[in-house]
Amino acid sequence: MRGFVYMRGQLEKHFSKNWQEYICFTGMLLIIFVAVYSKFNLSEWDLSYPFEYNGGDDMSMLVDAKLLTEQFWKTETSRLGAPYGTQFYDFPANMLYYTGLAIMKIFAVFTSNAVLTLNLTYLSIFFISGAVSYIVMRSLKINCWVSSFMSAVFGVSPYMLARGIGHMVLTEAYFVPLSILLCFWVMEREDVFVFDRSFFKKKINYAVILCAFLIANNGIAYYQFFTCYILLVVGVSKWIKTKKISGFIKSVSIISLICIFMIISLMPMIIYSIVNGANNDVVARNGFYEAELYGLKIIMLFLPRSGHGIFDNLIENYQSNTMALNFENISAYLGIVAIIGFIVLMIALFINRDSMIKKRLAMLSELNIMLLLLGTTSGFGTIFAFLISDKLRSYSRISIFIEYVCIIGIALVINELIKKKINNKKNVTAVAIVICTFMMCAISIWEVSNPATKSYSEIKAEYDSDEKFVSDIEAAVPEGAMIYQLPYHSYPEGGAQNNMSDLHLFIGYVHSDNLRWSFGSVKGREGDAWNSNVGEMEYEEMVSYLRDEGFAGIYIDKRAYEEADFNELESRLENYIGESPLISDNGNLIFFKL
Repeated sequence: MRGFVYMRGQLEKHFSKNWQEYICFTGMLLIIFVAVYSKFNLSEWDLSYPFEYNGGDDMSMLVDAKLLTEQFWKTETSRLGAPYGTQFYDFPANMLYYTGLAIMKIFAVFTSNAVLTLNLTYLSIFFISGAVSYIVMRSLKINCWVSSFMSAVFGVSPYMLARGIGHMVLTEAYFVPLSILLCFWVMEREDVFVFDRSFFKKKINYAVILCAFLIANNGIAYYQFFTCYILLVVGVSKWIKTKKISGFIKSVSIISLICIFMIISLMPMIIYSIVNGANNDVVARNGFYEAELYGLKIIMLFLPRSGHGIFDNLIENYQSNTMALNFENISAYLGIVAIIGFIVLMIALFINRDSMIKKRLAMLSELNIMLLLLGTTSGFGTIFAFLISDKLRSYSRISIFIEYVCIIGIALVINELIKKKINNKKNVTAVAIVICTFMMCAISIWEVSNPATKSYSEIKAEYDSDEKFVSDIEAAVPEGAMIYQLPYHSYPEGGAQNNMSDLHLFIGYVHSDNLRWSFGSVKGREGDAWNSNVGEMEYEEMVSYLRDEGFAGIYIDKRAYEEADFNELESRLENYIGESPLISDNGNLIFFKL
């Protein structure tokens, strides 16, 4: 009993001391919840239907969720790429977002439903991003209220909302704050990553190792590369300012640690390539000039996707006249708070650096400029692609780093103002600053455009049609049967084919529970070569061959064909097989039983 009383007293003491911390953190999560609930119209959305259902990269994310509900991990499956099965080792991006897959796996275990797993994983991104940002800001001694509001702004970043489920591996930018935190540690702390006898006695070094591990497994090489870049910038900056190489050595050491963790993550691909031979066809790039096409346009940092009836004509005028130059950079918008921070950091380039706050702003201003130089079209990124490697091409993705650097910048300024007012016992003024900060952040969150997606009714109708169609196929053929899919379509990155999106052929797998589908063989491997050869056969020869190989039917996506070509295909198969096909309710898909 005495122990219980003591424990209760300790808890009461803890909460009385930290009540603001808990309120701020909970308030941040509540702000994000309200924003997400509103922007995704969750009051009218059944989470058993996907937020996006376009047959593009969103379908790839749905396949990931399906795989993780059916098996332990996303490595290989016999239900795709029939008859050979599909191995995912050749695509390095599959190995460089393990943290996102781990979170998805947790939801898969509890839901056992692919769509619900995907939706919950996606929605969790906004909350995790806010939480990580809050932890980072508090570790930098930023006021808990400011940290709460600013982290909520980052949690519903316009970049993340614009990327959506289709680019969920990039929407998962929750460890960007950790990248910036590492820069602060390198610049400000002399005890970080010093290789001496007390190395493993310092908790900060374990924190660095954890940050490096998380960063290495997030962002499909882009976020890892950008992190290493800014660490190098900070290391060189400290070397120049202090005339000591120790800061540079720390940066290089952390960069090396991130690279080691990346190599460990890539080991399944490396081993598979050694055993089966390298596959140079799987990731096709068209040369360094793609870094020009997908580079950052600085104006896009300040140009929202919606003018809310105020700037619509201005935005439309720019976008309509530069349409041929607008690719991924349309997702680069910073938001009001980060734009203010951007201006602050531009000013900080020219101020004296005689205090801690000014030194911090100086470091952030240097990072801001160097990030711009790397990402902008014809910048350092293009030089890197031209001289070293063109595997990284979409440098506009650096905008999320610019955004967070700017958010931290304005947060530091507001934090300093509040500290001065409190020190001068002007608490009412400090409270007024907090309220104004909240209003600014609320407006910034409000004005960010809602995710671009089809309406719920459109997605529901198409999804239900596909679900019923595939269920009818499963009822018509034996369990575990193989289904050949037309047209032959290379994977990954095969591109759209008429009105069929790149990954529409995954519909069969996503909606089935036991059938094996021909689509999904990785290009450059034996399964893809077999699939391609069958797709080039005359239809009558194809039917006979597939029967001999044990296939139970032919699935066709009508959207991939011109009307005349499809009519010929349907007529010849119907005449030769002698049966009418099964047709989906929306008319997009047909199936011939063999």
